[in-house]
Amino acid sequence: MSRLDAVVSALDSVIEWSITASSRLGYFAALYKRITIAVAVAVKNGAFEDGPRMELFDASFASRYFDALNGHFHPNEFPRPTRSWQKTFDAADRDDLIILQHMLAGVNAHIDLDLGITAQNIAPAMKLPRLHGDFNTINAVLASQVQGVIDDINQLSPDLAELYQCLAGNEIFLVNQAVAAMRDSAWRFAMVLAVVRGSPGR
Repeated sequence: MSRLDAVVSALDSVIEWSITASSRLGYFAALYKRITIAVAVAVKNGAFEDGPRMELFDASFASRYFDALNGHFHPNEFPRPTRSWQKTFDAADRDDLIILQHMLAGVNAHIDLDLGITAQNIAPAMKLPRLHGDFNTINAVLASQVQGVIDDINQLSPDLAELYQCLAGNEIFLVNQAVAAMRDSAWRFAMVLAVVRGSPGR
């Protein structure tokens, strides 16, 4: 998968399935679709230093999510998902978790593990520093979607809406800070991978 329109189409399939199957895995897929569309718009508007590279980057990143899904649902045909993804998929059967928790479980698996691996694959070894600016720009794209996501969750989860009312506007800042911290961690992971994979004998 190398184009974002293909990613959106695949996400639509996951969302449609989740509605039919009444699966909570659709929460993360819906969130992911929203962010992917925002990234596609940013690429079109020239927000990145290298738009084509970032489209390939985001599509490759999404492929790891689809690989994990295939491994979960078709273990005899595809490699098993990583432990972090398996925990996320297992949690979908729990009805004691709120919508936001299901979303964040997917965000955690995807950013904390997949993002660093994707960054190093797209810009291996000494090429990695040239990716850093566009990598950080993704943070701004994500931040632009937080308010809309929270508004949508408020409509679906009245109990959470009451909590957000108590927190006033601070939750936007906290969510953005949490996502930025995860992405910074992913960048450090990518740098470690670059060193390890670039070492002699590796």
